[in-house]
Amino acid sequence: MRRGWGENQLFISHEWNKSCVQNDKSRIHNMLNPFISFLLIVTIAQTCNTDPMQITILDKIKLDDIPSGSGIAKAERGYYVIGDDSPFLFSLNEEFQVTSKTPLVQIPPSSDGRIPKSEKPDFETLERIGENEMVMFGSGSKSPQRDVFIRFLLTGSIHIEKYEITSFYKTLKSLPVFSNSELNIEATAFHNGQLFLFNRKKNLVIQLVYTDFLNFLHGKSDFPHLDIREYSLPRINGVEAGFSGATTLKHQSKIIFTASVEDTENAYHDGQILGSFIGMIDIDGKNISELFDFCQIPDDGGTLKVESVCIEKEISNKKTTVILITDDDKGNSVLLNSVLTW
Repeated sequence: MRRGWGENQLFISHEWNKSCVQNDKSRIHNMLNPFISFLLIVTIAQTCNTDPMQITILDKIKLDDIPSGSGIAKAERGYYVIGDDSPFLFSLNEEFQVTSKTPLVQIPPSSDGRIPKSEKPDFETLERIGENEMVMFGSGSKSPQRDVFIRFLLTGSIHIEKYEITSFYKTLKSLPVFSNSELNIEATAFHNGQLFLFNRKKNLVIQLVYTDFLNFLHGKSDFPHLDIREYSLPRINGVEAGFSGATTLKHQSKIIFTASVEDTENAYHDGQILGSFIGMIDIDGKNISELFDFCQIPDDGGTLKVESVCIEKEISNKKTTVILITDDDKGNSVLLNSVLTW
């Protein structure tokens, strides 16, 4: 496949190969205005480990009171959960029972607890930022309804800062790398002061300094510098997986991500669910690797779409327990208590 743009055209030819190959890296510095620069590296390979990655599902827990589960993060005791068409942040105890819910938007849900698709903010990301902070993004796939960023300060009670980020998303969509693509932020990870936004449909990881992003929102600085890397993910029935969730290990410089395969033409409409993957990307200093490991998540022939991941416990440098949250596009949410080894 070939892609190109602009006066100084960059053409990338790639072909998915299940053996371990590495493409030459191509770099661009493109000044869209005096304050914006970005770096694009296209990645088409996976790492070769002698011990292959494996995930084992230990238990499935249905969340009857939470519709359309899309994000999960570890709390001090228990978990935080969001749904992409729910107006609440849910707090769960260690037995995965809902203990409280915090209103996030003033859009009344229907009788089933879900916001209509045309109005929903499409909350897709939930990630802890250190011990006392958590962030959430709307997907940006429909403007302005989904152009939302929420910052949670976790100091006793939950303090909420809410931002409309249409200008930020509009700038992202204007970048050449988004030509012939769509904005659809599905996951967030944080490591060493760096915020990583995972875009679905063209699988991009957008990296920026978190404090620079906050200063931009507060009008204290110019648009933050972006490093952008594109990945080619595995396929099912010829359909490429798309990023759906991400988080980082505390004791190792690694991002764990999830990706799901949905047979749909765009970021707005749902499609047939074909399966999901879990993978891992190394972080070297402040840069993420162009290589990744992955394995398919077993589903016993079901139709669960994995939407997010959080670390339950890091057991060793090759083993961790993770909690996956899934959605079937019908409003049902299921947690998968799992063990990941690599």
